[in-house]
Amino acid sequence: MRFSPNTLKAFVKRGGKLWCTQYAEYLRNAQQQKFHMVPLDKVAPAYGGRTKVDGVKALWDAGVQTSDIDRDLLLDYLIGTEEEGRNSGDIGNTELVYLGQLEAAKELGMLTAIQLRMDGLCATSEMEFNGLKIDVARARQDLKKRTAELNAAEAELAPYTTNMPEGLVFNWNSPIHKSAIIYGGTIKYKRQDTYIDPNTGQLARLKAKEDWPLFNGETISPAECVPSDKYPELLMFKEEGTDHWRYQDTFLSGKKKGSPKTKKVDVQGELKVKFQESFHELEGYTQGEDDWKSSLTDGVGGPVYSTSSDTIDRVSKRGSNIPFLKALGTVNRLNKEIGTYYVKVDPKSGEKKGMLTCVQPWDHIIHPKLNHTSTVTSRLSSSDPNLQNLTRADFDAETGLFKSEIKAMFKSRFGDDGDMVEIDYSQLEVVVQGLLSRDFNLCRDLNDRVDFHCKRVALKNNVSYEFALDACKNEEHPEHPKWKKERTKCKIFSFQRAYGAGATLIADETGMDVEEVKSLIKVEEAEYPGVEKFNKTVEMDVNATAEPFHDGERGFRVFRRGTYQAITGTLYSFRSYDAPDYLRKRGITDTFSPTEMKNYPVQGTGGELVQMVLGQLWRWFVKNDNFGGKAFLCNTVHDCVWADCHKDVRDKVIAGMKKIMEAIPHFLKHFFGIDCPVGFPVDAEYGPHMLDLHHWEQH
Repeated sequence: MRFSPNTLKAFVKRGGKLWCTQYAEYLRNAQQQKFHMVPLDKVAPAYGGRTKVDGVKALWDAGVQTSDIDRDLLLDYLIGTEEEGRNSGDIGNTELVYLGQLEAAKELGMLTAIQLRMDGLCATSEMEFNGLKIDVARARQDLKKRTAELNAAEAELAPYTTNMPEGLVFNWNSPIHKSAIIYGGTIKYKRQDTYIDPNTGQLARLKAKEDWPLFNGETISPAECVPSDKYPELLMFKEEGTDHWRYQDTFLSGKKKGSPKTKKVDVQGELKVKFQESFHELEGYTQGEDDWKSSLTDGVGGPVYSTSSDTIDRVSKRGSNIPFLKALGTVNRLNKEIGTYYVKVDPKSGEKKGMLTCVQPWDHIIHPKLNHTSTVTSRLSSSDPNLQNLTRADFDAETGLFKSEIKAMFKSRFGDDGDMVEIDYSQLEVVVQGLLSRDFNLCRDLNDRVDFHCKRVALKNNVSYEFALDACKNEEHPEHPKWKKERTKCKIFSFQRAYGAGATLIADETGMDVEEVKSLIKVEEAEYPGVEKFNKTVEMDVNATAEPFHDGERGFRVFRRGTYQAITGTLYSFRSYDAPDYLRKRGITDTFSPTEMKNYPVQGTGGELVQMVLGQLWRWFVKNDNFGGKAFLCNTVHDCVWADCHKDVRDKVIAGMKKIMEAIPHFLKHFFGIDCPVGFPVDAEYGPHMLDLHHWEQH
């Protein structure tokens, strides 16, 4: 019997549960890089299994259909050889791994968390299967606009590379070229030029032959001859030191009788040229930072600095006077946007890439991938295309971020009778920080629905929260523009702090002075002391569990790896790195990254909770048979969930999804016995496509 989504759902309705051995192995090993997308063949021997029959895989790789493969070979592959009693192979390995993982998960206290994530895996699998409807006509229209914008931005860049030496074609897509023009550096290129012949010590020349006139059988250079007045077809040659002129030899008989005689003579030809390495140095406009250095080097071994959109954004915020920076940012953004979400043709291979190449022609649906075993934090990633990193949909005049209309392509499959739905957790990472740290002030502010960006404005400027809220949000306030800008700075500050950024980076991102940033950090730590206390706990756990390992990528040097176990049982792995110079002087050779230790537990727990909630949503949709085929889960983007609903069931679906997603405190208590000190509020929106969404209110 063919296994179908309906078969799976019937299995679940009967109380069935699923277990993915690849996913479990990844989680059991704390998301270490070597366990990302790990195949069964690599896992099975550790649990007493064996590698599968390679012959079947080779046939599949060669394009052979399963139905055309020898039955006995397939049985060897699936259930083992006759000598093994047909109790091995792919199925036997899976059973051994599953049973071993089950016991290991119990010992680690991870069983409940892994089981709940398996339902989340079912949810994302259904999302991939359901896919997203694409408005192809709108996409084509937008592609024309984006292409015109790209051409205009590239035209703006062109004047800044017109003075390049002959042979150097400046490439704005080259990280080395871009680094050199922004930060200064040397570009190595090849150009054709003359060169010295090592045999002669002279400029190398091509070999050539010329017809030289003969005088008494001797060749004379044409440069030493003049035309004869008496016999125009002949040349004359004046003997050196005399007034005697001699006429060019002629044929005395035959068909050429009377014609001038010549002889082929070897002469120097044109100068030879060949491609040679040349170097062109650019002064640059600004200084690169040490933490922007990449592994690349320029033409003479100098540093190449990052030119990513994030770095360019930092450069622009620190006031560097680079005239082409805005145009370069536009080119970078549009190249990424067109190549990822529209369609772009490789100029060399002619190969097309981009989301529109994946659209099914019969229904205009795409089926992006949601990957569970590809990040160190256990958060999901997305590919083909990456829908976790959609360009901002709005335009902010203050920051200069450009408007994008990508989301307008995602519309309801029910046409005018349907709506796209997005339900988004409000400030999820801050809420998770409250859950993990249990800081009294933070939990109080979260439950009071405080605007944390305004709260930081108040802390930074020593004003009341009520004043900051009014000044930042009330457009009628006499100083609204000033305070709105302050809120923008504090908003960037909060995001950077959540990712563990230091004072220097935050200063670059916000435009604040470093001392101003340090002061705000100090005030915030005093306001929410439990957060720093939690961070110290993670650091202590990581160091206490750290064990040495040899790093093959760094000459098999010895580093350390430690772990932190979250309240749900999920493990996070941390590896140490070379200690900074000031610590090495004190004899400390390696340290763990403070940024990673602050970031992983918060990001990871937030992602874990979303995945567990996805499982609950999926079971609810299964129970209701997708509301008679009128509602489908179709995507998740970090802190939010997308659904596609017919208007007949839209309000019922949104109300149910909202209730389930906000029930995390009850969820944590029921499955883990955890008392949750904060709520998990969500915002629900709906509309005909993802760029045109409106706030949903309970009727």
